This record gives sequence, structure tokens and C-alpha cells, in this order.
Amino acid sequence: MYWVTSFARPVVEKLGLPMILRSFFQSVKQGKRFCLLMVVLLNLPIASVYLPTAIAQEKLQDFDYWASLCSSLVKSRKYKEAVEACNQAITLNTNEPIAWLERGDAMAGQGMYIEAVVSYDRFIKLKPDNSGGLAKRCGALMELERYEDAIASCELALRLDQNWADASPAMVWYIQGALLKRAGKMAEALESIGLAIRSNPNYSLALTERCDIFVALDRAADAIQDCDRAIKVNANWGRSTPAIAWKTKGKVQNQLKRFDEALFSYDKAVAIEPTNAQAWAEQGMILWRLGRYAEALASQEWSLKAKEKYSLALANSCAALNQLRQYKEALVACNAALQEGDQQWDYLGPAWAWDQRANALNGLGKYEEALASANRAISLQPSQASFWGNRAATLWALGRFDLALSSTNQAIALNQNSSSAWFNHGRILTSMGRSEEALKAYDKAIEGDANIGSQIFLADIWTNKSALLWRLNRFQESLMASQQALGINPKSDTAWFNRGLALMSLGRNAEAATAYGRALAIDVKNADYWTGRGLALLELNSNADALVSFEQALKLNPNQMQATTNKAIAIERLKPKPVKP
Repeated sequence: MYWVTSFARPVVEKLGLPMILRSFFQSVKQGKRFCLLMVVLLNLPIASVYLPTAIAQEKLQDFDYWASLCSSLVKSRKYKEAVEACNQAITLNTNEPIAWLERGDAMAGQGMYIEAVVSYDRFIKLKPDNSGGLAKRCGALMELERYEDAIASCELALRLDQNWADASPAMVWYIQGALLKRAGKMAEALESIGLAIRSNPNYSLALTERCDIFVALDRAADAIQDCDRAIKVNANWGRSTPAIAWKTKGKVQNQLKRFDEALFSYDKAVAIEPTNAQAWAEQGMILWRLGRYAEALASQEWSLKAKEKYSLALANSCAALNQLRQYKEALVACNAALQEGDQQWDYLGPAWAWDQRANALNGLGKYEEALASANRAISLQPSQASFWGNRAATLWALGRFDLALSSTNQAIALNQNSSSAWFNHGRILTSMGRSEEALKAYDKAIEGDANIGSQIFLADIWTNKSALLWRLNRFQESLMASQQALGINPKSDTAWFNRGLALMSLGRNAEAATAYGRALAIDVKNADYWTGRGLALLELNSNADALVSFEQALKLNPNQMQATTNKAIAIERLKPKPVKP
């Protein structure tokens, strides 16, 4: 859009244009500017108003125009466009400090912190005593993990001219606190953030940061109070949004095992900021912990839509897929996390992906590869109990029971409340023929952390205990254990099968046939379930139905010996009896 200036006045006089247009150009002479659009609206041919190149390009040489546009775009968070405008301003005047400062803000807004520091350095060179520029440089250096340089910059900002522009002493105290937290100096971090909040009681971002520090210090009540206050105040978020406070609050609630509240907080976070990949990933892990694996996978997928190569979300997807028994897909996800991902993790780092990769390989029957992955996980995080437990499961599958037992002992030593460690311990002891010890291990597993959330894993423990009790001919106890499992998870086909075994052993064959039928309703392709149903029906003298069950079992598994043997019995019973003469 071109600007029409006083050069066009002779054109008006020559054309004899109406008084309104003469008045328009008189205004131009007085220093006002009007858009060429006026000419178009007055139905004048554009060609009749000639614009010399020098005049048409006037704004391109106007430093004030570009500097103002740069500042406006930064305030509107249109950072990419802001950089272009700032560059134009700097081209026209390289010694104007504000343009460099605004350019630094625009770069930081895009996460381009190296370029931001370069711009802030140019600003500081021109205004070496300016506190605001040093404060912003401190924040960018923190993002680059140049912590010593960042702290030095912040400390200098507090000592100099106190000219903060849109920065503030509170911002410096906040950044210093965040730096100290990253360095693991929680007490000093708490003090620094406290100074930020005293300087500005309505500093939501600082309140949220202190909430997160309280989480690390196991001061959950204080954490919730600060997060709630940050959300209520809803001011001074910097480049963040209230989503960060909701996400941090969700983390506290998860720590307190208030899972429904945590999920609500994460829902609020992603509603405010749908592209917050970390919030989606953390929400997904709560769902995973609750045994809601399909929902957990969906949350990880949303995380990956926001951040395609997010290693944590890829590893979390692998974990969810393992629980859904989609082992091939799980392995692909874990490999992607380790080989193609951005290497952004939580506190467990890449060890989590190696651990879940081992689980995927276990599911695929690739036990030696699984063991190598499990060992890698432990080498990275030797104090993580679950990694030792999963390694034990791999060694158990390989038949290396002594080594497996040693691994579960290590897991239990690290976390005596770990249900998965005690569960694996029980399975290994059962395989070693140490049944009474195995029962005690299952009891410990039942008392442990499997009681959290949906308790699906707790049902699996009861199911295994039921099977062991049946092998020990303790049929009534086996029946009770299977009932406990089904009370938690009525969709457990194995628990229904175990119930059928116990009922048959107690002579309750009709109930057993029903139990086997329930197992088949869940997994119709299991030869053992068809065989169990056939045996119960045979005991009830329902020979024709029993024969159908045995035949179906043999279609699925021609080597099912009990089905083969009892099929012959059913056929014999169905033969016509000879008529006595």
C-alpha cells in the first residue's frame, strides 16, 4: 500500500478535481498522510497519480516505522514476523539499542536462544549499565544451560542502573531461583523465588516455580497452595500461560495419589495449551499407572502430534503398547525414542526406554536381546527397582532361575513395597518348586503398591496365587483366590479358567463348565479353555457337547493331549449300545 504525499498536488490542479479532493491534498500539505485507497474509493484511475520510486519506498527507509512494528509484533507474540521487522530497523540503524533488545525477545520467543543472546549482547554493548537487558540475557543463558554465565548476568542486573523496561527485579530473582533449582540447590532456590514473590506478590510464574520446588521437597500442601494462588492471580506469566500452573498442580496431585484430581488438572492444562507435549505425556503416564492403557496411548499420541520426535512420549507409547500386548508396535516406538527422538526425557532418562524395550522383546520371545536391553537400563539407572524386576522376568523366561531370584532380591531391597518385584519373586520360586515361599511372596505382592489405581495388576497376582494353590491341592483356597481376581477384573480369562479348575476339583462340574464358558467368551482361541469345558461336560455326561469342545481345542492345538485322550472317550460314549437279544 503506497502513501500519497504533497508531490501529487499539481496533478489535482491539472485534472480540475472536486473540492473534496483539493481539501484532501491540502491536508497532505499540512503534514497528514492518507492512503492510496482514498484515490481508489473516489473512482480515480490509479495510473493518473504517479508515485516516484523514492517516495514509494519511503517507509522502507523509516527506522521509526520498523522499530515500532518490531515492538508491536513482539508484544503480539508474532515472533517470526517481529524478527524480520527488527532486522529492517537494525539495517537502518545498527547503533539503536532498543531494536537489538526487541530482536532478542523475538528470538527467545521462538526458542532460538543462541541468537537471542547475541542480540542481547549487542544491546548490552550499547547500554552496558542497563539492568533489563542483563536480566533477559540471564533468562536466555539459563535456557542454554549456561548456568554460571546466567547467574553472573542476573547478579550484575541487580547491581546496575535498575532501568528494567519490561523486565524487573522480580524477574531476575525468579530466574536465579529457577537456575538454582536446576542445579539441585533447592533451599537457595526457594529463597530466591521467595524474593521474587515478595517483590511482586502477583507473579504467577514465580508462584508456579515455587510450587514445583515444594513438590521436589515433598511439601505437597505448600505446593498446592502456591499453584492455586498462581491460577487465581493469573498475571505475569511471561511467555508462559496458566497451563504451566495446572500441569504442576497435576504433578503434585499425582504424587499424593489423588489421580482423578490430577487428571482434571492436566485436562485444564491441555485445554489452555493443546500443544503442550509434556502435559499430554505426563497425563498419559497417570492413565498408564491406573491401568487405562488405551487412554494412556491416546494421550501419548496427542503429545507426539505436538512434538513429533519427543523421546519421552515415544517411550511412554512403548510402555502402553506393551500392556496392550502390541509388542511389535511397542518395539518400534522404543527404538524411535532411542534412535530418532529428541532425547528429552523425565527423571529416568533413556533408561526408561531401554527398560520398556526389554519388555517388548520379552513379549516377542526374543529373550537374549531383552536381557541386553534390561542390562542397559540398569547400567543407566541402577537404583530403579522396577528395572531389576523386569530383568528378573527375562531371566525367568530364559530358565536362569538363580540369577532371576537375585534380580528380584535387588528390586525388593530397593523398594519393599513393589508388588511387581514380589510377584516376579513368587513366579520364580514357583518354578524352582519352592511353593510355600512363593505363596508368601504373592501375599507380599498383594499388600504392595498394586493396590493403587484400577488394581488390574492386583487381579493378576490373585490369579497366579490361585493357580499355585490349585497345584498344592488347596482347592477351596484356590477358588477363593480366583474370586478375588474376578472381583477386581471380571474380564480376566485366566481367572475364569482357574475358577473352572478349582470348581471341577471340588466336584462342582456344572459351575466349572460355566466358568470355562466365561473364559472362552473372552478368548475363544484358547485350546486349554475348550479342553477344560470339554472335561466338565464329560463329567456331566454331556458327551456330544464335550466332543464339540475337544474337537475345537484340537483345531487350535493338535498337540493338546487331554483333548486327544478325552475326545476318544466322548466318541466311545456316543456309540450306540448293542441291543440285548
